[in-house]
Amino acid sequence: MTIAAGDAVIPRVAAALDQACRSCGLDPAGATLLRTFANTVYLLPVDGVVVRLAEATTPGKYDRLVTSVRVTRWLAEHGYPTVRPLEVRQPVAAEGFLVTFWHHESDPGEQEPPEPECLGPMLRRLHDLPPVPFELPVYDPFGSVRRAIEASRVLSAADRGWLFDRCSALAETYYEQLTFALPYGLIHGDAHRGNVVRASGRVLLCDWDSVSAGPREIDLIPTLQGTRFGFTGAQRDAFCRAYGYDASLWDGYPVLRDMREMQTLTAVLRNAHRDPGAHRELEHRLASLRAGDDRLWHPF
Repeated sequence: MTIAAGDAVIPRVAAALDQACRSCGLDPAGATLLRTFANTVYLLPVDGVVVRLAEATTPGKYDRLVTSVRVTRWLAEHGYPTVRPLEVRQPVAAEGFLVTFWHHESDPGEQEPPEPECLGPMLRRLHDLPPVPFELPVYDPFGSVRRAIEASRVLSAADRGWLFDRCSALAETYYEQLTFALPYGLIHGDAHRGNVVRASGRVLLCDWDSVSAGPREIDLIPTLQGTRFGFTGAQRDAFCRAYGYDASLWDGYPVLRDMREMQTLTAVLRNAHRDPGAHRELEHRLASLRAGDDRLWHPF
């Protein structure tokens, strides 16, 4: 199989991939590494399957993966444009990882992500679906980032304390006091442009690890907060028109924007000790947050 060189975790990942694939009757021959950051993702060319491996030690990860598989199966039954899990029993535990399997759906040669506007109708359609006929976890805005702050190997004591204090202030002083304008219900939980893929001439929403029940505004904020990553006012306006509501005009928007900025630290916090680029970006974002400025950030 094709694996990344120079990463000490790769032998364990490769063993987990082989074990999990064979337990589901899949062929890992020629497996190609697509991405390793929050999750490690491989393509199985023989079967046309994408395999996602997540650390099993992350609290609540098993339940979240079970929910993501169940929700995407339900969405596919309703004709919603989502990536589809394989019809195998999953997630599979292997070598300290939790492994899920998905149909490979993407257009060859597509490099640039779709315009953020495309998320508008996708989220409107998601939010207009009938209630999910099973229980969803309640949206947890700070759980993952707090765990990443605690586990970080590169933060100074001062930065760690500042980040914890920032999470607590946003949660207790602001978020818990908000009155939301949109109904409560099914949300994707991490609906940004990077989680949209093109496939067979249409766009699909992927990465449902954060799917939950919560305020619908949560799904709108990543695109509106995208000015941090270079989105223009015209792109934000087009997204709002496509969805049918501009959450930036709601008085709770600054709170959710600041929460989202904290949440975007999660992946760089987890990877800064082994990825120099992630370490530089973490320092850049921390300096920006502590200064209270609006300098541009760099996506990962």
